[in-house]
Amino acid sequence: MPYSEGTVLTEYYDRHTEPNGDQWFTVTTIVDDPKYLQQPFITSTHFKKEPDGARWRPTPCTAS
Repeated sequence: MPYSEGTVLTEYYDRHTEPNGDQWFTVTTIVDDPKYLQQPFITSTHFKKEPDGARWRPTPCTAS
């Protein structure tokens, strides 16, 4: 996507807890570009915290 020298990127980071105890982390990104965009381009990504590390199993990288 093209962008101009007047582009402004703003990010918001929010952490919140639901009434049931679930913890969430939300990243909201806003791109303002008066040259190429007619309105701000907004995206948000939501991450739910796992109750334990059971699903976190990192492994070292290997050459293929």
